[in-house]
Amino acid sequence: MPDKPIDLPAVSRVDPFLGTAESDLPDPVGIAGSWWRPKPPVGNTHPGATLPFGMVSACAYSGAYVTGYGRYALSLDGGSPPVEFENHEALGIAHFQQSGTGRIRSYYNYLLTTPLGADGLEGRVERRPLTDEKAWPGYYAGRIAEVEFELAALPRGMRHRYRFPEGVGAHLAVELSAGGLLIEGMGSYPQGGGWRITDEGAVEGQVVMEGIPVHFHCVAPGAEGYLWEEEEEIEATRYEVSLEVQKRQPTFGFAFRGGGRDIELTFGFSLREAERCRVAVASASDFDRIARSAAESWEEVLSKVEVEGGADAQREVFETAFYHSCIKPADFRDENPFSREPGPFFLDLSTLWDLYKTQLPLMMTLWPERGADFVEFLCEVAQREGVFPISYLMDNTPDRFTKQASGLCHAILEDARVRGIEADWDRVLSLLWRTSQSGKGRKGRFGEYARRGVVDPLSHTLDLSYAHFCMARMARGVGHQVIHDRATELSKHWVNAFDDQTGLLREDSTYYEGENWNYSFRFLHDMKGRIRLARGERRFAALLDRFFGFDEPEHGERLFRFEGLNNEPDMEAPYAYLYAGRHDRTAQVVRRVMDCQFTTGPGGLPGNDDSGGLSSWFVWSAAGLFPVCGQPVMLIGSPLFRRATWHLPGGDFSVVAEGNGPNRFQVRSAFLNGEPLDRCWLKMEEFLGGGELRLEMDEESHGFAAESRPPSY
Repeated sequence: MPDKPIDLPAVSRVDPFLGTAESDLPDPVGIAGSWWRPKPPVGNTHPGATLPFGMVSACAYSGAYVTGYGRYALSLDGGSPPVEFENHEALGIAHFQQSGTGRIRSYYNYLLTTPLGADGLEGRVERRPLTDEKAWPGYYAGRIAEVEFELAALPRGMRHRYRFPEGVGAHLAVELSAGGLLIEGMGSYPQGGGWRITDEGAVEGQVVMEGIPVHFHCVAPGAEGYLWEEEEEIEATRYEVSLEVQKRQPTFGFAFRGGGRDIELTFGFSLREAERCRVAVASASDFDRIARSAAESWEEVLSKVEVEGGADAQREVFETAFYHSCIKPADFRDENPFSREPGPFFLDLSTLWDLYKTQLPLMMTLWPERGADFVEFLCEVAQREGVFPISYLMDNTPDRFTKQASGLCHAILEDARVRGIEADWDRVLSLLWRTSQSGKGRKGRFGEYARRGVVDPLSHTLDLSYAHFCMARMARGVGHQVIHDRATELSKHWVNAFDDQTGLLREDSTYYEGENWNYSFRFLHDMKGRIRLARGERRFAALLDRFFGFDEPEHGERLFRFEGLNNEPDMEAPYAYLYAGRHDRTAQVVRRVMDCQFTTGPGGLPGNDDSGGLSSWFVWSAAGLFPVCGQPVMLIGSPLFRRATWHLPGGDFSVVAEGNGPNRFQVRSAFLNGEPLDRCWLKMEEFLGGGELRLEMDEESHGFAAESRPPSY
């Protein structure tokens, strides 16, 4: 196995196993002891090999919830995750995984590759001990029973390397008849496909999973390939998943056996055609070079934000959070299986209602060219499906996850625009307006919102109000007065979701994975109006104090606390204090979250990482800033490190926290490019253009930015 690339400092600090087990966090201190968790306390990450925003991943597979890796069963509440498998074991190596999600219906884990023992194919279905695991970005290795394995990620494929025990010939089986998880209701069976052994000894073809054709080309130099069904070798060199086969539902696949104890496999994948798979395999070099190239790709990505100071453990958590923030969305450029046309295409937008707040702003800030691709991709989906997506998975099911949120792409696209992403914004606005005012939009929640001024769940009223604000801002930017005026009027209906007596969202609604308190402090475009509805800044801050646990609830009061990033509906709430002039409270809460809810090791996350939505919160907050999706501002928080440098296309931007320490998290004074700054936010151009924000830190609050309020539109 290659040595860990210690000459790549960012890569060497990443722990891909962080978040793979039940939370094992520091004891909660102070207000953190009052926070609650609606979901299982486990990150649901996996340690498998993949590239930044990689098309392909591969990891040891046990069939457990939710990535296929590990031991856990289905769990949906805040208790400890139940155990499905008693021991840490694996059936083999599967390809394509989610990262940090919950129950999302489509779980991938295709082309399960199993090292076989002396009992051959008959032993393929036995789960065996998984030991000696090691991983770093782009590389994953371990031992299944007595067989050593290594994986290194390719741009459109995966390289496997196996070493069998002395006296045991190399023998690998690849199953094509299953996907998903080994949990009731969570497996997949092919809807079609076919493959063959080529004259050169490779195996190529396609298998249709969840309505998507997964083309593959697999080579194992020096090994003999054959096909199998129901754990028995068959004489054929071709196999078709006919209607008769689908009715019988046998197991099937292909295998390779070699004369020695070592064997390597190279997989190439495509969602469009076999030729693209062949090219992916032909361009691959030797294993060690592939592993090194993958690590260097990650080092380039992870070097975009560099931190100095802090403890070793804090830097490890930061680098790992940054790593998890850059796994999804998966970039399938030129692989659109629907249009079959070249161009941007992304998958695994599994939790867009989380990603839009922190992870996508991070991606668009650091990689505007990828942001431009993402804009084009969203527009292609809207053009083809007649509606912008709420999520997007490797399946052919439109209108996914409509109960979670509405109108998210409106905020995402306006956020791309204010971050300077280049696009045809006239076309984007036209698509946004047309899909919200006609067709599926008019028949759905957009139409109901326009007619009634409110929709249920009430959190969707906030979504749609904000979506119209984002369209109004975009219309103003491109000079479309009619859309601007109409969207501006429709953006005002957020007030209909609130109870003006309590200052909170009304209780007569359902709230996805939370309660009205957890959604009451979301960022709105009219925060002045929101605070006025709560009867002023002092009372708004008092509501936040109760929410975070600074004050005890009154007897009999129905109060749901902050979820402590066990889940993300209230992930921006710590920064809501800034709109009431209480930067000191933001600093207290943000630091308490970073100290108590994140740590090193497999149990280092407080809840599902949700495709990097959770981890990217940590990246922003630890570096001292926080985005407001769809608005041209960056909020100033309480940095964890002495210095954080963002290497941006417009120039480096550094956040320097002088005198920073575990108890010195309050900002006494601030300077932007050497000039005094008495506001708790930056204009987007101040951030993107490069510069230096210097914060003088102290143990006590000195009323920093007490007279400052972020913009309210």
